[in-house]
Amino acid sequence: MAEGYWGKYWRRRVSRRRVLAGGAAVGAGAAALVAVGCGDDDDDDDAEPAAATQAAQATEAAAEATEAAAAAEEAEATEAAAAAEAEATEAPSAIQRGGTFRHQKSSQNTSLDPSVTVTDPTWTALTYSHLLGYSLVEEEAWGDAATGWEQPDATTLVFSLEDGLKFNPEAAGGRDMTSEDVAFSYSRFPTSLSELGSEVNQLQWGWMGVDRGASFDTPDATTLTINLAFPWASAIPSLGSSAMAIVAREAVEAGGGHLKDTPNAGGGAYMFDNIDDTGNTYKRNPNYRGHSSDRGRFTAEMPYIDRWEDAIVTDPSAREARLLAGDSDVLGGIDKIQAELFANEGNVQVIEGPANDHAIMELDGFKWAQHPLLREALSLSIDWEAYIDVVLDGEGIRGAPVGPAFSQVLPQDEIRELQQFDPARAKALWAQGGGDEVFPDGFVTVIATFGASTRHIEFIAQSIEENLGVPTRLEPADLANYVALATAPAGQKIWHYFIAGENSLSTIPDYNALTHYVPNGYGAIFGGVYTFDHPLSAAYPEEIIEVTNEIGTELQARYDLQGATVDPEERKQVLQDLQRYIFTNFCCVLPLPVPSVQYYAMGARLRNVPGVPDIANNASMGYRRAQNMWIEA
Repeated sequence: MAEGYWGKYWRRRVSRRRVLAGGAAVGAGAAALVAVGCGDDDDDDDAEPAAATQAAQATEAAAEATEAAAAAEEAEATEAAAAAEAEATEAPSAIQRGGTFRHQKSSQNTSLDPSVTVTDPTWTALTYSHLLGYSLVEEEAWGDAATGWEQPDATTLVFSLEDGLKFNPEAAGGRDMTSEDVAFSYSRFPTSLSELGSEVNQLQWGWMGVDRGASFDTPDATTLTINLAFPWASAIPSLGSSAMAIVAREAVEAGGGHLKDTPNAGGGAYMFDNIDDTGNTYKRNPNYRGHSSDRGRFTAEMPYIDRWEDAIVTDPSAREARLLAGDSDVLGGIDKIQAELFANEGNVQVIEGPANDHAIMELDGFKWAQHPLLREALSLSIDWEAYIDVVLDGEGIRGAPVGPAFSQVLPQDEIRELQQFDPARAKALWAQGGGDEVFPDGFVTVIATFGASTRHIEFIAQSIEENLGVPTRLEPADLANYVALATAPAGQKIWHYFIAGENSLSTIPDYNALTHYVPNGYGAIFGGVYTFDHPLSAAYPEEIIEVTNEIGTELQARYDLQGATVDPEERKQVLQDLQRYIFTNFCCVLPLPVPSVQYYAMGARLRNVPGVPDIANNASMGYRRAQNMWIEA
């Protein structure tokens, strides 16, 4: 057999149509996707006459030479055009104000409360003000509602707010926004978690959680002091999260303590104009005054773009078609194959740069925590290098619990030593740990019906079946059910492992990846790794908590230590020791390889688009909050 793993996912030389069709086979299960030919589609036909072969080769060589010359000429012209375009873009006189940004998404919002939902950051970025935004590209924070801040000690942050901030006309009558509104907004998170089922991870706000001893002082309308519950080295970047929206108290009270169905409760640059089954539209907030100065991607006056339209387009291929036709300004993250296919599309620009992604294989802790041999066997059964070759098109690196953009990440050579592929040892450990008795029916995982690509999930299932002998049933889910299945209560999850990523706040090492590994992050609500000290543990019987308490306590203690270590070199050592511990204990998250380059497809008419990795950073400082982005007529 020439190649395994679906012939390198159909040799990666298929058309765009066939790549997109790969997700259509999900309903048939993994078995429909693993048929592999034993031949090579580049094999020569031995019966072909030699003369014809030579003639064909000569013709092909001539064509290649002509193509190469044309490509060189085109590249030179493209480079010159790009230089001219860049010069024009940078010139202030070239900026064109106005126009409508044409956005698209797969489904309607599940909630309109920024303290609850994380499934759609666009409305949060557009309709709410935040204290600040943080850029990973620039490695600095830019004030939004805040004009400045200082940290006099490890547990105190003091912010100065802009004068004249106002809510939109539908939020509290458009009154002035004050420091008390910020304090109220940030105080909501514990209640949103315990009473509203918040998806906003505690790692973002736990350090200022009023349930943990934090408090807020508001000596005047433009001064806010946060008294941290504990030292948190990543406090400032954490505030760049789209969840840190400043809401009007009156709107929350009118909604019965939540903003689930309240569209306009903030003071951002835009406000909802319409919401229906086809999508959302946004218009300028007439009360928005901009900023006292240009800073970062925030403008001193109004954002350059007038309106946003967010159309609901459920079919991934239809979203791509809209971008290609010039009917949409964003498609989102794409892979290397699509980037190459889009290179000559007139309505598309592909923005690329070093990625800071992470992807994980979350294990249900309740099912796996008591079986260390089986966890190790699972890890050893996955062909990590083949994952890079097949899923990431050969353009990837080994993933780690800390993102690759951070200096604290472990070196690639060490990760390869810690995370190995050894099918023989995997099967031996599986037998030793009684794997077939513990998991007699194999595994179940969840596969998103709304995702643009599912081959990473399919590859993992195939790799485990081939190298461990355990099949996986793929359970399809739409967006609403996807979240519900992922966060089902401990002891009630239908899945054994769950493939996911996290880009809610990729600007800090604590949350870029580590959030999935610890109980006070997604490790509990998602992975089921609870401890007796966890805020939600009272909702579960002691026998459930007992299963994961020991490993969860150790993980949380190591995580808390790195967060409270403010010296950069000391923190690096603590973070690297934590990564080694995670790799060698296999509980209850296995880091997956990640792209080394990120590609993002946007409309060709956009200018001043944020670079990678900021571009996709939800609302932190990505394109949704880039007020100096503009549309070329």
